[in-house]
This record gives sequence, structure tokens and C-alpha cells, in this order.
Amino acid sequence: MLEIAIYTVAGGISLIGLVLTVISLPGVWLIFLSTILVAIVDKFQTITPLILTSIFLISLFSTLIDNIVNLLGVKVMGGTIWGMVGAVLGGIVGLIIGNIVGLILGPLLGAFFLEFLLGKKSFEESLKAGLGTFMGVLLSVILKSAINVGIVIFVITRLLP
Repeated sequence: MLEIAIYTVAGGISLIGLVLTVISLPGVWLIFLSTILVAIVDKFQTITPLILTSIFLISLFSTLIDNIVNLLGVKVMGGTIWGMVGAVLGGIVGLIIGNIVGLILGPLLGAFFLEFLLGKKSFEESLKAGLGTFMGVLLSVILKSAINVGIVIFVITRLLP
């Protein structure tokens, strides 16, 4: 009975990790944490230390890819750190205020406004940087989500008889 409760908690932690990934936060580490929890409950029989190490490296790669893709989106379109910060904040605020539509438009608007107001860029430069940052964040979320869903599916398939 306790084992089922722990698996349920681990599943909930993984779901929270997936949601955090969609709003451009590092949810992969919650997924990794839930995998460790499952491995401990299973006494490292199914999820071995080698598998945990592999998932850790994949999680590290996911985080690295996130940063690289975001920076490329900003750099290619002439944005600054303000665009990245604005995109992340805009995504979170957009999700809270406008659900999925807000999640899509929030990063673009957040990047644009912070580039324009704090980055002291022209309207056109800010818009271009906003679009680049938005595309970087969007691509990053897609890549991280694919990696995270892959980890979750892998762990679940390992646990199934």
C-alpha cells in the first residue's frame, strides 16, 4: 500500500515537472527526483544506478540545450538578456492570465516590452528581438518537453511487467 502511494506521489511530481517545462521552467529536475524516488522504492532493481546516471546526464543535456537554444534565439535576432527575462516572465504571466493563448503571446510581449523599456531599443529592434526570443523559448520548450516526456515514458515502461 505504501509502495502505491509513493508511486502516486512520484507520478504527481513528474506531472508537475512536465507542467513546469511547458512554462519554461526546469521541470526536468523534478522528473529526475521522481525517478530517484521510484528507484529507491524499487530497491534499484528496475531503475538501476546506471539508468539513474543516464537520466541525470540526459537531464543535464536538456538544461544545457534550453540555455543554448534561448541564447541563440536572442542572439540571432539581436536581443539582449532583457528579451530572455521578458520572455520567461511574459510566459508565466501569460499562462496565469490568458491560459494557452497567454502562454503563446506572453513571451513575445514580455521580450518586446523589456527590450524596449529596459534594453533601450527602438520599436523595430525590440519587436525583432521579441520574435527571436519567443522563437528560442518556443523551440526550447518543445525540445525539453520531448526529452521530459521521453524520460517519463521510459521510466513507466521499465516499471510495467
